Amino acid sequence: MSEDYTSIFVDTSAWIALNEKRDTHHKSARSFVEKNKNNEYNFGSLHTSEMVLQETYTFLRYNYNYDAAVDIVEKILNSNVIIHPFRSIEFKEIWSRVKKKENKLSFVDWTSAQYMDDYSIKHIFSFDGVFNKLGYTMMP
Repeated sequence: MSEDYTSIFVDTSAWIALNEKRDTHHKSARSFVEKNKNNEYNFGSLHTSEMVLQETYTFLRYNYNYDAAVDIVEKILNSNVIIHPFRSIEFKEIWSRVKKKENKLSFVDWTSAQYMDDYSIKHIFSFDGVFNKLGYTMMP
């Protein structure tokens, strides 16, 4: 029997791993998706953000190629993934987290954390260890 995890936020590292066979985490990412499809995890809603899509596009564009970058963003835009828009009103709240000297997170990571907090999402599909330090459960 599967546990009901409800929602999960998908980070840049997961999108890249899912779509680039040369990525170190490709097999693990694909396995996770298959297990979710087979109801081993039972995540209902997949969430991501415009900031994550921008970061995914930029990384793929400059580290792989233009076609790979456009292809993954188009696939996500045409899927049932919930994409959270970036609103300028959020900038100051996120910036207050970013500017603390002790943090080593990117602006995009803090934005993801903000969305996860706002929507009570406790799980993140990511290969970026910083999210464990923030108290989120990383998958796989």
